[in-house]
Amino acid sequence: MRLLAQIFLLLTFVASAQGQLQYQTADSIRRALSEIGSVNRTAKVELLIRLSSETFYSDTSLAFSYANDALALAQASRNKELMAKAAKNLGKLFYRKSDFTSALKYFNLTLQYNTVAGNVPEIAASYNNIGVVFNRLGYYDLALKNHLQQQRINEETGNLQGLAISNRNIGNIYINLKENDKALLYYQASLEISEQLDDSASMATALINLGVVNMELERYEQARRYLNQALLIKIKTNDKVNITALYANLGVVAASVGEPRQAISYFSKSLDLARQINHRHYTAVALKNLGETFLKLGERLTSFGYLQEALTVSEEIEARDLTASIHATLSQWHEEQNDFAAALYNFRIATAIRDSLLNTEKSRQMKNMQLVYEVEKRETEILGQKVAIERLKTGQVYLLLVIIMVLTLVFVFYYRYRTKRRLSRQLEVKVAEALHKEKEQQQIIAHQSSLTSLGELASAIAHEIKQPLQNISLANEDLQIENAAGNVNKQSIADITTDIAEDIRRIKFIISEVSNFSRGQLEDITEWFDVNTRIRNAFSLARIKFSNTHIRVDFDLDENIPKILGNPYKFEQVIVIFYNNAKDAIEEKEQTLNVSFDKKMVVKSYYQDSNVIIEVADNGIGIPKENHTRIFMPFFTTKPLGKGSGLGLSISLGIAKEMGGLIEIESDEMEGTLMRLKIPKKNLKPLR
Repeated sequence: MRLLAQIFLLLTFVASAQGQLQYQTADSIRRALSEIGSVNRTAKVELLIRLSSETFYSDTSLAFSYANDALALAQASRNKELMAKAAKNLGKLFYRKSDFTSALKYFNLTLQYNTVAGNVPEIAASYNNIGVVFNRLGYYDLALKNHLQQQRINEETGNLQGLAISNRNIGNIYINLKENDKALLYYQASLEISEQLDDSASMATALINLGVVNMELERYEQARRYLNQALLIKIKTNDKVNITALYANLGVVAASVGEPRQAISYFSKSLDLARQINHRHYTAVALKNLGETFLKLGERLTSFGYLQEALTVSEEIEARDLTASIHATLSQWHEEQNDFAAALYNFRIATAIRDSLLNTEKSRQMKNMQLVYEVEKRETEILGQKVAIERLKTGQVYLLLVIIMVLTLVFVFYYRYRTKRRLSRQLEVKVAEALHKEKEQQQIIAHQSSLTSLGELASAIAHEIKQPLQNISLANEDLQIENAAGNVNKQSIADITTDIAEDIRRIKFIISEVSNFSRGQLEDITEWFDVNTRIRNAFSLARIKFSNTHIRVDFDLDENIPKILGNPYKFEQVIVIFYNNAKDAIEEKEQTLNVSFDKKMVVKSYYQDSNVIIEVADNGIGIPKENHTRIFMPFFTTKPLGKGSGLGLSISLGIAKEMGGLIEIESDEMEGTLMRLKIPKKNLKPLR
């Protein structure tokens, strides 16, 4: 006599990806169904599925009616995912009814729908459910094949919840193969994943499975610990169906370790809950377990009452294997009462039912062999569909990629075109701003250079003016002396006033030149001017700096060259800078050699190749070749500290460019330097 443990949770189905729905009574679901119109098919199908599950144990026929209506409505919608959901529900109902052939049929239909829909998580769930049925049918190799396929998909998609389920169901296969140690490893892996997910429902299922496998291994204390942990979780969630089974399993554990009264307490709790939820199969099992436990305790009358009630319920629900087991227990009960006729009667009934079940099992196995063939054929068809779908998808993907590439190229070219236009406009603005800024900076630098030049000329100008002022002062003293002596000579007065007038003219000229030079730097003047005149004016400004230097200055000016269009005062500034640099170079050479030599500067102007050319050459210290370009950079100077600002040639180059010209340099160290200013034809006034 063996007590029955409710190990139903060994076979775990995968719930819908939408999650578990809240518990509702059949009446409340019917009300919700009546309130939904015919338009919302999806909601109606889901309510019919829930209603079929809710009414299964109270009215199985009605439950299947709801389930078939759900599938028909889903098929009418042509929504493959909805059709798969309805087909899976029918498969689960047939599984509960122990009609595994029909269950397998609908689970394969579910797989087909999900494959067409491309619903990868539900494809994995379909493999799981097919594996569960094969496990129940005893085709463990096919069960393992489907669960491994499920596990592969879950690993590829990172579905930890699916991995927890596949580990549990692979453990189920090994427990049926009596390889309990392997089963234990898979159940533990399932529990670890469930704990990682913090999924209490999944943890409870894994704990129940661990409890059952430890019962099989006769490790009852470990089994009791796992089952009690699961019970705590199920009580929190008020899962009465699972609580009923857990009380039954805990009763079996208590009975197995010699605690019959504790076992009766658990079986009684299981019976009360089974009746409360109208779960008639669990009711029959609880009644049978109570009858057998009381029989072991010698309480025969109590035992007989439970066994008779268990027999009635099992016959009503047509649980033939359970009915055979109860008749076998009743045979033992009558034998202990020495009622051998009744014992034989019950024994024969138990044997007849078992023989019938055996024949039915053989017939079922024959049908299952055909079913397995059909399933494998269907799998081949599904695989072919997958390949066809993949090929179609691949072709569509390639076409889409080509379209995307073409559109991308068009977009890229258009974007680059727009970007180039935008950048070009931005660049034009930036260049204009930079040129304007550069022009302003050049003007500032030029002004600074002009001020520097004026500062350098200040002392020389003061000296230049001082001489005529002294002459005027002396002439005035002569007049005063002659006037005081009364010896006034008209011719003498005329000579003196002539000298004074000449000195005044000289002072006015100097002041005028300096004034024009400084004003011309600030004003934006453009006019035709004579080059040679400006060369001479420039030397007039710089001449004082050459006094007492013993530098011979030679002019070789072509009087027939055309006039130049530009700012004459800025032109003078360039020439003054050339003069000053030449003087400084000659003096630096004299200081470096510490000997006297023939110091000279030659200034030339001539017309050649449609260019007016001005040259200022000296025999000074010269410029190293590596500095021939650097000398035109602002603030670069080869002169000693405090001798030059480094702005002169930079300003000169800017002025030359304003006039469309350029500056060239020829120089050798200790030999001298030639600075050449070229003004092109477009800035020259034609000769007449």
